[in-house]
Amino acid sequence: MAAQSTPTGVSVPQTPAATPAGAGTATPPVIAAQATADPVAATSDSDAPRGWLGVELEALGTGEAGVGVAHVVPHSPAEAAGLAPGDVIVRLDNDAVSTPSDVVAAVSARHAGVKVAVMLKRAGADRLIAVTLGVFPEETALMRLNFVDRPAPPFEALETAKGNLTPTLASLRGQVVVVEFWASWCVACRAMIPHMNEWHEKYAARGLRIIGITNDPVARAATAASDLGMEYAVASDETGKTSSAYQAHAIPLVFVIDRAGTVRDVMIGYDADRFPSMDDLLRRLLAQS
Repeated sequence: MAAQSTPTGVSVPQTPAATPAGAGTATPPVIAAQATADPVAATSDSDAPRGWLGVELEALGTGEAGVGVAHVVPHSPAEAAGLAPGDVIVRLDNDAVSTPSDVVAAVSARHAGVKVAVMLKRAGADRLIAVTLGVFPEETALMRLNFVDRPAPPFEALETAKGNLTPTLASLRGQVVVVEFWASWCVACRAMIPHMNEWHEKYAARGLRIIGITNDPVARAATAASDLGMEYAVASDETGKTSSAYQAHAIPLVFVIDRAGTVRDVMIGYDADRFPSMDDLLRRLLAQS
């Protein structure tokens, strides 16, 4: 799979991560309130930051009016206003919406601090909710809102490609887990390997498990892991279900999960300045019983 590398050390697949079965055409929260070509020009005040609602959207079936709310980002304007998964957004102010793109356009046309009247249906009844749009967060901050201090999503349909690994999150309970989403074509991912190897060597005996998860098939993942010198366990997520659950739309993506299965940190891309603080976090978590 071809990819493009950004200046921040993040590689983004040109094809999107797989959508879970039954999710319709879900739009990830990182995209759900994103403007089109020029987010600044779309606002009424060119110096104001673009607005952010904080929902993951899904298209409804043919003939159904509105846009479904699949997920509400924790601590977002949508959550503060009381929007909930299962709601169907019908209008934003005077703008009728029928696709996720309609919601994107309507939110993008407003800047942070603007109050928006959201007409929605909940359990078949009409509701009107006022939402004050927030400032659109940068990607790492958004991932932290979605995951940190919350239970880590379970692993789904993983196959072991390297190492002695039962590829379920439940089997790792009681250990500190570092999950790294990577790919053999990702240049930034290769820069992560020495750091992952160092953590594996320093902390494996104290209860740290590192798992590299890739969408490559098992055989290709095993060969790449060997060629690249990855000393930790590797799993294949060929179905994309686990990558989707962890919103691995850009890689490398690293999660730190504590012994109780709670996400404690997230890092997107290769950021050398983050490793000392993550190392401190690992030592603190490993010291906890």
